[in-house]
Amino acid sequence: MLLLQFAIGAANDYADAASDTVAKPRKPIPSGVVSRRAAGRLSLIAAGLGLVAAASVGAGALVVGLLGLADGLVYDLRLKGSPMSWLPFALGVGLLPIYAWWGARGSIPFAFLGVVALAVLAGLALALANAYADLEKDRRSGTASVATFLGAGRTLLADAGALAIVQVIAVATTLATGGSPALLFAEGCGCALGWSGLGLASVSVDRMRPLVWEVQAIGILVLSAGWLAGLNSAGLLRT
Repeated sequence: MLLLQFAIGAANDYADAASDTVAKPRKPIPSGVVSRRAAGRLSLIAAGLGLVAAASVGAGALVVGLLGLADGLVYDLRLKGSPMSWLPFALGVGLLPIYAWWGARGSIPFAFLGVVALAVLAGLALALANAYADLEKDRRSGTASVATFLGAGRTLLADAGALAIVQVIAVATTLATGGSPALLFAEGCGCALGWSGLGLASVSVDRMRPLVWEVQAIGILVLSAGWLAGLNSAGLLRT
């Protein structure tokens, strides 16, 4: 998956070379550190190696890897500069737990479908936060996004709604399955980090904007770790 992420990231820089010259001149291609052609080649090589690695695990991992790569490339090459950019972002986050679990266990328990659904919703929250972080740069470069379509206020409101739903479902599930105080404490820390990230949207300094989604991502990661540990201890993730 790391190699596939390298492929998607390189393809992203390849596709955004022109707009990055205006909005993000310090990135590798506009700054001259890497040529656009080299980024394209790196993407192809990383994709090939990533798929070979996935195939070495099994057919299921290869299929999920292909889906993840296709999803990322659709985002990079087709939907990133559109109001629908959140969709492949959210679906990609939903594929990550499938890839990891299938690679480790070789199968997916029925209850894991709930994990995937919540991951997609968490991906939506992160996509909105990420779009908000890039809002001013996208406006300067003329790049469309869900944030330029909704505006700053509605983007943050939608982000807060998605984040709240994820947190309520995770904590409520842990409570319902008799999760330990330690797990609930971890989930509480994750929730606090999530809202701290969202709160950084009130800071007007441009260099602070990426922290809106980065801190929120760490919060979701901590929350997810506690939630998955609770589901596993309750026996819901056993095949």
